[in-house]
Amino acid sequence: MEAENDVEPAADGAAVTPDEVFGAAATHWAFVYPNGWWSVPLEDAERIEDRVRDVVVRRLGRRDDRARARREAREHLSRAAHGAADEGALGITVFSMDVAGIAITGTMAVFPYEVGAGSEPDELVARIARSVAGADVDRRTLPDGWVLRAVRQSEIERTDADGNPELPELRADYWTERVGLDRILQVSFTTPFVPLRDGMLELFDAIVVSLHPVVRGDR
Repeated sequence: MEAENDVEPAADGAAVTPDEVFGAAATHWAFVYPNGWWSVPLEDAERIEDRVRDVVVRRLGRRDDRARARREAREHLSRAAHGAADEGALGITVFSMDVAGIAITGTMAVFPYEVGAGSEPDELVARIARSVAGADVDRRTLPDGWVLRAVRQSEIERTDADGNPELPELRADYWTERVGLDRILQVSFTTPFVPLRDGMLELFDAIVVSLHPVVRGDR
């Protein structure tokens, strides 16, 4: 997922740090993903289906005996992508990592977080923390900003209102502010692999912290 960055130049006379200069020169911001992660940008609704098809083919190949699996995967990912777009997400990423022969799957969605005028960082963090009551909340200070994490999980065995079995869910929401980035981002991960909570959170932490400005010079 690449989050666009439209940083305005600093006002005349304002002190500018090296990080701010670097951030202001960025063409976009990006996360670093491991193998097995595929992104679906959501800015252009007309291209979502094309990107969904591309992701499914990369994951499942083109073999005839996998046609049904591809169709079901397209339908599932298309619903998830359009649902995230309707909620205002900038992009959605799906992952399927082969670990000891088991496909570890889940999703990551990135949203712009609306901040009221004049909000101080500590006040903002406290407000976000209050909004996720019942979650395990941690704050981390970074050299160029901060990250707040809220973790919730469902029971490993559960059913819906009609008694049908549902997958468990581990959900980790992050909010992060970085020097040079013109918005606060909310990054939401979900996976049914609740028993792997510690390892999944370590991976999610690393991905969020990897967010960085990308500068591409003129060619």
